[in-house]
Amino acid sequence: MGRAAPSDDNQTPPSDPAMTSREAARLLGVSITTAQMWMESGMLASWKTPGGHRRTRLSSVMTLLGHREVKQPEPAAGPVVPQIEVPYPVSANEAERARFVEQTMEDTHSEARFHRLTWLASELLDVPIALVTFLTSELQIFRAAHGLNISSTPRSWAFCNYAVMQEEIFTVSDATKDPRFVNNPMVTGSPFIRFYAGIRLMYQGRAFGSLCVIDTEPRILRAHERQALEELAALATDILSLQLLESNLP
Repeated sequence: MGRAAPSDDNQTPPSDPAMTSREAARLLGVSITTAQMWMESGMLASWKTPGGHRRTRLSSVMTLLGHREVKQPEPAAGPVVPQIEVPYPVSANEAERARFVEQTMEDTHSEARFHRLTWLASELLDVPIALVTFLTSELQIFRAAHGLNISSTPRSWAFCNYAVMQEEIFTVSDATKDPRFVNNPMVTGSPFIRFYAGIRLMYQGRAFGSLCVIDTEPRILRAHERQALEELAALATDILSLQLLESNLP
């Protein structure tokens, strides 16, 4: 449920304005319907106006995105210039990588192929959830999701932020005991992630996302499972390469 309306909007600082669901959706990079669903469910803190319309605050949207302002020391003259810091690792070529991902998102021809791949990953590794994720600058997009009925999350929730930063498979045996993830909404709430194993998907030196498997029980990734995940990741890269060739994208 959303929060009750603030007692006096006039007390709200100008730096934290009220936002409509349309404005929040634009900043979050999701549809208005998704933003409204997040507001109704309480995922995005909000309140109802006397006319029955949902409103949220800019600070609540930025919290959902996982961003926080970090104020730098004030210079001798001039205002404080806030910078945005994200609570997950990013590569040196993050801006270029994100532009590439957003370009590939325009074509959905490969999604059926990715769905077959996630089904196979679920069967081979005996896990309830398998995903092909693409990481945009703000969102974790599920291009294929076996066992999960949502299409995206804020980027800050993505375990895959860590998977795309290394060559080998990134694993978490029990997320409730890992300080990086213990408070993650996908750990404390549905789907209650415990085990995660993900491997980055590369194209021409750019990590566009990951192939990952998830379990709701702690476990260890065994050697033959590791090999299966690596082979399936190679197939996922081949699928994307074929998509780009068909779409004449660079």
